[in-house]
Amino acid sequence: MKVHIISNLFAPDELAGASLYTDLALFLQSRAHDVRVTTTFSYYPAWKLKPEDDGVAVREESFSGIPIRRISMYVPKRPTGATRLFSDISFLYSLILRGRFRRWNPDVIVTAVPMLSQSLALRFINFGRAVPSLIIVQDFVVEAALELGIIKVPGLENVLRGVQRWALRSAQTLVTISPQMHSKLENIVGGDRRTLFLPNWIHGSLQAKIDQQKPDESKRAQQRLFYAGNLGVKQGLPEFLEIYSQTNAIEQGWKLDIHGGGAERSRLAETVNRIPGCNLGDVLDEDRYIEAMLGCTACLITQRSGVGANFLPSKLLPALATGTPVLAVCDRNSPLAREVLEGGFGEVVPPGDPSALADVLRQWQTAPEKLVRFGLNASARAKIYHRDKVLNQYLAELCQLTN
Repeated sequence: MKVHIISNLFAPDELAGASLYTDLALFLQSRAHDVRVTTTFSYYPAWKLKPEDDGVAVREESFSGIPIRRISMYVPKRPTGATRLFSDISFLYSLILRGRFRRWNPDVIVTAVPMLSQSLALRFINFGRAVPSLIIVQDFVVEAALELGIIKVPGLENVLRGVQRWALRSAQTLVTISPQMHSKLENIVGGDRRTLFLPNWIHGSLQAKIDQQKPDESKRAQQRLFYAGNLGVKQGLPEFLEIYSQTNAIEQGWKLDIHGGGAERSRLAETVNRIPGCNLGDVLDEDRYIEAMLGCTACLITQRSGVGANFLPSKLLPALATGTPVLAVCDRNSPLAREVLEGGFGEVVPPGDPSALADVLRQWQTAPEKLVRFGLNASARAKIYHRDKVLNQYLAELCQLTN
C-alpha cells in the first residue's frame, strides 16, 4: 500500500503531532508499506525556522529511509489569530503547488487537523484523480480560536465554520481522539462520512525508554509538580500561575517545574520570575523528559476554561505510561476531565479556583496513599493507548479505504 502522510509537524519537530505522525510513518514502513511524507521545514515548538531553511521553497530528503518532501510555509515570529491564518493559507498554497511526489501516486492519504490547510489540500492535491483519504482530528481549531478570542473579525465566524466543514468532508474517513470529540465531529461533517473514535498512542521511542527506566515510586519527589509541552494560549498557564500563587502551596514546600515552548513562553517567563519554587526550562529530550516524569509527584495539565471540548492534550499519555498521577486544571465536562475521573488516576480542579487547588495539594500531603493509587490506575489506563493496539486499528482503516 502506498501511503502519503501530509503533516506540518514531523521530525525533527518536537511535541504535539510531530512525534505521533513520525511514529505513524515508521510503523507503516515497518509493515512493508511504501510511505512518503510531505511536511514543512522544522519550526515547532519554537515557531522559528532554522537559518538554513529560511527562504527555501522545497527540499527532498529522507528520514529512516522514508522519503520526505519539505515545502515552504510562512512561520510567524509572533503567533496570533491573523498570523496563524496566514500561515495556514501559505501552507495550502505550497501543498497545491509542490505537495505531490513526482511519478508516484498514493493509494491513500493521511492528514490531520488542527491545520485546516492540510485537509483543504485534499480537494486539490490530486486533482482529477480520486484518492481515498483519512483525516485525524486532533483539535477543533476553528471553535478553539473563536472561543479564545484569537480571531475577532466580525462576520468571519460562519465563513470559518463553513470552510472547516468543507475541509473535513474532503475525507471518506475521519477519526478523532475522545468520545466527546467524536460526537462533535459527527455533528460537523454529517452522517455520510465514516467517523470513529481512535485515541492517540504512546509513540514507540518514548515507550521503549520508559520500559528501560521503569517506574519506581520510591524515587518520586514529594511536593513537585511537572508540566512539559506546548506553552500556548489554550493551555492558560499564565492564568494558572496567578491562581497557584494565591494558594499556600509555596509555603508548604511545593515546587513547580515547567518545560516547553510556544506562543505564551515570553509571557509565562514574566510570571514565573515572581513565584518562588517555580522554574521555566526548555523542551526536554526524551531521556530527561521521562526522568522528570518519573521523579515528580504529579503531572500538571492545564486548559483554559471553555475550550476543553475541542482537544485532549497529548501530554496525558506519557503520564499514564509512566504511572504518574495527574493534576488536571480544566472544566469538569471536558474530555480531559472525563478521562481523568473515569480512569481514576488524578484530580480535576476548575480553572480559576485557588481554594480547590489548595485543597487537592493539601490532601496529597496528608494522604500520600491516594497518589499511590492514582499511579497504579494510570499504569492500568495506559493499556488503552498502547502503540500496537492503536496503530493496528489505523492500519485496518487504511486497508479498508483502499479495498
